[in-house]
Amino acid sequence: MKEAQFTEKAVETLRLTGLILEGFRNYRHAALEPNAGFHVLAGPNAQGKTSLLEAIYLISTTRLLRGMRDAEAIREGEDRFRVEGSVAQGRTSLAVTLERGGRKRALLNGVGLPRAADLIGRLPSVCITALDLPMVSGEPGERRMFLDLELSQVYPAYLRALSLYKRALEQRNALLKQAQDRFVPDESFSAWEAQMATYGASLRDYRRRFVEELSPLAAEAQAELGEGESLKITYVSRDEALTAAEYEAALVQNRRQDIARGTTTAGPHRDDLSLTIAGRDGRLYGSQGQQRSAVIAMKLGTLELMRDKLGEPPILLLDDMLSDLDAGRRARLCQWVARHAGQAFLTCTEATAAGDEILDRATVYRVQNGTLEAL
Repeated sequence: MKEAQFTEKAVETLRLTGLILEGFRNYRHAALEPNAGFHVLAGPNAQGKTSLLEAIYLISTTRLLRGMRDAEAIREGEDRFRVEGSVAQGRTSLAVTLERGGRKRALLNGVGLPRAADLIGRLPSVCITALDLPMVSGEPGERRMFLDLELSQVYPAYLRALSLYKRALEQRNALLKQAQDRFVPDESFSAWEAQMATYGASLRDYRRRFVEELSPLAAEAQAELGEGESLKITYVSRDEALTAAEYEAALVQNRRQDIARGTTTAGPHRDDLSLTIAGRDGRLYGSQGQQRSAVIAMKLGTLELMRDKLGEPPILLLDDMLSDLDAGRRARLCQWVARHAGQAFLTCTEATAAGDEILDRATVYRVQNGTLEAL
């Protein structure tokens, strides 16, 4: 298997130059023409600040920020939503649409893409929100999702391998369940196991290399934000298979026990990240403040790493994190953003929370009742 190459520039990073929302969340219609710098979205809660960030996140990743069904983002009383973003000074448009009862569609320059996921990587972003805390405190799936999303934005080959791996995994799991009730020949498993081995080994290779590069960058950000607390990130495989051949052998060896359990017990879909904060397991022993700082540090480290790979920083989306930090950490976070971020969008109830270093170079908007007003 060819090793993952982490020196290539996989995509051309393009800043957002226009944003249109129609029937999305509490917006009947909204339009924004962002500049290349900082944007502070201020206003009371439940007025539409997060929805604006979510719209950018949607055209970047095809995902909603808040874990719910896509249809719940359609404005009450509307039949559909449309979110469209302009990049490259308006020469390229990215859009996501959804009709009630229909499937989410992604469009590039008005032309529908075969899959919504084909939009990923065309407008890379890093989003930091209070909903990210399970990245440290939650289950392994939260951390795998973080890896999959960030790597997919930078490396199209990773996104393709992930899609093909998931398809092969679903097919093998379906055969395992069938085999509980009737005989399924080994040949039926072999083709899917070969694909899982090829693409699974590739996923692990990309993930390991990403984590190796991310860990020191996140540690540097953590030390700055957390008053010297250390942070170490390690990729943890749940089995010993390192190569495609070893993984395929493990799948064959585990086949009988997997039939009994009805699921595949080995592979990257079961791997995890270990996060050590100040020398202790962050998931078990980290305080909420330490865990929150670790999440922010991981995301800031990701922004730095993506900037190295893409040639410029991705869009930074910072959703109402400032109010959850003490004054010292809030000031240090704002200073970091002012020094390192490119185009950035921050939400807060009061604009002053963004700090002078950001406000001095930011466009400030008042968000209220689904309307935008530049201050």
